[in-house]
Parts: sequence; structure tokens; C-alpha cells
Amino acid sequence: MIVDEIMTRKVITIKSGDTLYNAQGLMVKNSIRHLPVVQKKQLEGIITESDIRGAFVQNNNGSSKVMILDPKKMKVADFMTRDPRIVQPDTNVEDAALLIYQNKIGSLPVVHGEKLVGIISILDMLGLFIDLMGIIHSSSRVDVIMGKDPKNFEAVSKIIHDHGLNIISVGMSSYAKNKKKQVYFFRLDLCETASLVKKLEKAGFKVLNAID
Repeated sequence: MIVDEIMTRKVITIKSGDTLYNAQGLMVKNSIRHLPVVQKKQLEGIITESDIRGAFVQNNNGSSKVMILDPKKMKVADFMTRDPRIVQPDTNVEDAALLIYQNKIGSLPVVHGEKLVGIISILDMLGLFIDLMGIIHSSSRVDVIMGKDPKNFEAVSKIIHDHGLNIISVGMSSYAKNKKKQVYFFRLDLCETASLVKKLEKAGFKVLNAID
């Protein structure tokens, strides 16, 4: 699965010359924590809820002088992160998730060429995980270990369809015990999986897990 399939397309943005007051207002109004900073649809940076909080943390070096900070006069340009981490629409979701995890950030602007086309966040990825796990929708799941040859995927899909079941979604991850193989997570209409598992194993595929 790629970023383009789960990213948010209607992105709330702000300009670098705008104020922290307006940035915070947009975040509160839209229940978001990240605002891409754009100029003519081109990404200049990103400002987060954390950046705004940080703008008011002052180190007075022991001075008794108190600084008066006015968010209506403080500019986004002075506190935003320039050249933020980005991804392309065709980036694998797994790679985007790893980038978010490694850099301890909450979202990634999605850029095509120099144009901002979306944003993907931890919540988007959590939603995908919940969907794949079938937590909200009544469904079953069969996890099948197979080689990376596309013919294996086609064969398993055919067995499932011939069994009269509909594939709702498919997830994929590497198989720790054999780098030449992968685990495919087939989410199916709610069903009893026992007979399907027998057919898959009879065809030579190993079923790692099955959830009715």
C-alpha cells in the first residue's frame, strides 16, 4: 500500500508571514497538531503544536527581566521547521511509518514535484492498522506465508475467491525467519476459516494465523 491511498488530501495550511495566534486558532478549529507552511502551494516548512508551545519557553539566563510575548505579533516563519521530512504519493506506507518512528514526528507532508498534495499522520496509519485488523468491521483474517513471486499471491487470491469469499484488504510484511518470503494478511468477509486453511495448505502454502 502506498501513501496516496491513505493520506489526507484536503490539507489545512498556513503562510510563513502569518502569526502564531492564527496558527494556533487553525489547529484548535480543525483539531489538528500540524500545519504545513506553504507559498503558492509549494512547501516551505511545517509548524506544530509543540513548536508554538516552545515559542513561549524562554531562557532568561538568570535575568529578572520578564519578556512579554504576543502571539499576534510572532511570525510562523520564526518558529516553523524548515525543510521538513517529506514523502512522495507513491512512497510505501511502511517506509513512511518508519520515517515517522525514526524521527519521532507526528506527520509527513506529501509532495509531488514541489507541490504539496497531502499529509499523512500517525492517526492515518493507526486507522489503516485498525482497518487491516478488522477491529471495527466484522471480518475474518488469514495470514499466509509465501514467496515473493507474484504468482503465489495470485494463486492464494484465486483459492480464496473460489472458496466464495471476498477479499476486503491485504496487508504485507517481511517474514523474520526467511528473508525470501513475506507474510500476507488477507482480511475477508466474516467466515469460518478452517476449510479455507485446509485448501491453502493443500496447495502448498503455510498459514501462519487464522482468525474467524
